[in-house]
Amino acid sequence: MILTNEFLRRESIKRDISNASETRILNENYMVFSKKESYDLFISHSFLDKKLILTLIDLFNNAGYSVYVDWIDDKNLDRNNVSPKTANVIKNRISNCKGLSYIATRNIVNSKWCPWELGLADGMLNGKSCILPVMEESSTFKGLEYLGLYPYIEYEKISGKSTYEFWVIDQGDSSRYASLKSWLNGAALERH
Repeated sequence: MILTNEFLRRESIKRDISNASETRILNENYMVFSKKESYDLFISHSFLDKKLILTLIDLFNNAGYSVYVDWIDDKNLDRNNVSPKTANVIKNRISNCKGLSYIATRNIVNSKWCPWELGLADGMLNGKSCILPVMEESSTFKGLEYLGLYPYIEYEKISGKSTYEFWVIDQGDSSRYASLKSWLNGAALERH
């Protein structure tokens, strides 16, 4: 399923996501990260979506992924100004990730950094950049302009299990997909 704002709001309530639970989520993310010593995903997003991002971090952590989020891992970064210092930190962080997920929300269009991060990661990480759309209502995703160049992520229950997984799907042919875990480890999107 394409993630929606409503689904993430419900998950936020169910998971008790709040500023108070931020410490728990950050500790879980650190535990996943410390086992691997690198991040699975760099989360490119708008800071205006902070609560939504905390919910996504929790979903990713529960699925076994470690994620880098700038305002969590590098609290001193100045996101409001484009500077060589901030750009170098972002480049180093991207190089320490297996892939990048561009969280496509209504707020991201105003970001100074996100389009740059997406293109940079696409080159640095051998095409391991994808879009995670968060829609206002349940529908299909069709990336506009440059977002149409990248595969996108859906979140689905694993057949026969009670757990969920993130799936990377080809925008041009939705019958071609792979689990996010497989894709980050080099698997191609295969026809199913």
